[in-house]
Amino acid sequence: MTLYKQLLTWMLAVFILLVTSVFVVEFNTTRQFLESQQMSEINNTVNSMGLALSPYLESDDTVAAESVINALFDGGYYKAVRLTMLRTGDEIIRTYPTTIEGVPEWFTNLDLFRTITDSRVLTSGWLQLAEVEIIGHPGYAYQQLWQAMNQLVTGFLFIFALTAVMVSLLLGYALKPLKAITLKTRQITENQFGEPLPLPRTSDLVSVVKGINKMSSQLQLHFEEQAKEADRLRERAYQDPISGLGNRSYFMGQLKTWLAESGHGGMALLKVDHIQSLYENQGYQAGDNAIEKLANSLKVAVNMPEATIARLGEAEFAFLAPSVSIEELRILGENILYCVDDLQPDPTGSAPLNAQVGLVFNTGHKEVGTLLSLADNALSQAGQNPSNPVALVQQSTDSQAIGKQQWKTIVMEAIANHQFSFKFQKVSDSKGTLIHSEVFTAISKNNTYYSAGQFLSAIEQLDQGEMFDRYVIEHMVQKLHNEENIGPVAINLTQSSVTNPTFVRWLNHFLDHQAALASQIQFEIPESLFVNYADHAGLLCDVIRQRGFTFGVDNYGRHFHSLDYLTEFRPNYVKIDFVYTGELENEQQRNVLASISRTAHNLDITTIATRVETEAQLTTLSEHFVNAFQGFIFEQKQMETSD
Repeated sequence: MTLYKQLLTWMLAVFILLVTSVFVVEFNTTRQFLESQQMSEINNTVNSMGLALSPYLESDDTVAAESVINALFDGGYYKAVRLTMLRTGDEIIRTYPTTIEGVPEWFTNLDLFRTITDSRVLTSGWLQLAEVEIIGHPGYAYQQLWQAMNQLVTGFLFIFALTAVMVSLLLGYALKPLKAITLKTRQITENQFGEPLPLPRTSDLVSVVKGINKMSSQLQLHFEEQAKEADRLRERAYQDPISGLGNRSYFMGQLKTWLAESGHGGMALLKVDHIQSLYENQGYQAGDNAIEKLANSLKVAVNMPEATIARLGEAEFAFLAPSVSIEELRILGENILYCVDDLQPDPTGSAPLNAQVGLVFNTGHKEVGTLLSLADNALSQAGQNPSNPVALVQQSTDSQAIGKQQWKTIVMEAIANHQFSFKFQKVSDSKGTLIHSEVFTAISKNNTYYSAGQFLSAIEQLDQGEMFDRYVIEHMVQKLHNEENIGPVAINLTQSSVTNPTFVRWLNHFLDHQAALASQIQFEIPESLFVNYADHAGLLCDVIRQRGFTFGVDNYGRHFHSLDYLTEFRPNYVKIDFVYTGELENEQQRNVLASISRTAHNLDITTIATRVETEAQLTTLSEHFVNAFQGFIFEQKQMETSD
């Protein structure tokens, strides 16, 4: 019970006690007054009766005396009247059955009034004539007491209701600062800080509010400093300090991830001899200025959400463009070369470019070394053609001929004909307890298998991710209704869906009818959306949360931006990018991993590492604030258990 309810209950209880006491006192006072009034009335009646009967008693006129009695007691509240003639012993007795109207029987059965009797001897001078006895009836007293009690109860109930409302309002107003303090402390426990509390008028709470505000600001500052420290460690480990691009370690991690997931797309190497000559002839300042200028141009030229740009050496840059077509890769190479053209002052436009671009179009899983060798060969070929220093190495496979429109047709046919297959990869804690299973989608058509990595980029570029995500969500909901042993599941959402208001409205309406599955479905959103499309991501997250569902962040830490978005969006989990977990033997990488994991861990956000294959990886990751794991190790344990 809250303090407000406790105080209100006790105050009302004390008020009820006081009102009850006043009611009892007032009730008894009224009862005693009515009883004394009844005694006085009977006494007066006896006196009046003596005066009226005396003349007739002296003359022994019994008939007249009886008439007087009938006249006096007709319609009054009396039980009986008895007149005894002392000379003759004759008696005149009258009884009056009286009904009490308007009073419930249970009330009269309480015997609140005693029977009042009064008797007197009537005389004439010294001569005693008769004795009269009157027995009163308390009917009138019950009527008056019942009416008085009703008035008292009605009045006290009205006063009690009015007092209860006033006490409730006044108490709520008085405890408003305390309610704000309670809400603030609850927010602090959830690592939500917000604005400081205003100082209350209640002097006793001023010091408490000041203390809470100070604690909140210190905790907020601590989390902000921790996030900044994680950013600084990431920058030192994976970012080139001059260009602001990723360094060799970062690029190699992204390259390994790409090859492991799909390997479909393009890679480019850029070598700028002009920058190298600047370093040699004009010094580091001129070279660094050129690097910074070129990096800014490259960021604009490579306008792809999932593209990776890195500086590998003094004058070497690498590019990774997942899922691009061969034509798009050629255009990318030309755009890169145009960026270098801006560095060389050549008014005539006749001087050859002191740069080379090597392109590799890849269509499948290859070794990192093999792909880098192909890129080096392409770079060498580009150097042999000064007039057009761009060379492309292409591997001939059947899938490379599939363009974006063809992929769209394949996906739409798969949706219409239900040609999708679904696999589930478990996410578990260190003890193997299931947290959820991630859904992996593929197309199986005419004995040909297309993984999602092959076609997702194409339909994303055509803004057709919405139809694919709708199909997956509807299919998973149907499976969860039909199969009880597959949940909970995590469903990945595409960028084109998250940024599409139509999809958000559809999801809002769809989830509104699936409240029973709120604990069985989680949505996984790429980090790039929180960084580049914060408004769209916020709208989607609000829809998901309002319907009782949860969401997580994929590729956590991939983008060189502040991790402050975690505080704003509060995902339920983050899936750490493989670049931070791929080389755990490197101490610097372990420190960065611990830093970004701690940032999420301190906000009560579950951190998940992928591609965990050995016990050594599991142990190391567990020591660096990683809560959950996804990979072959748990599948292997499951197979060993089943064997």
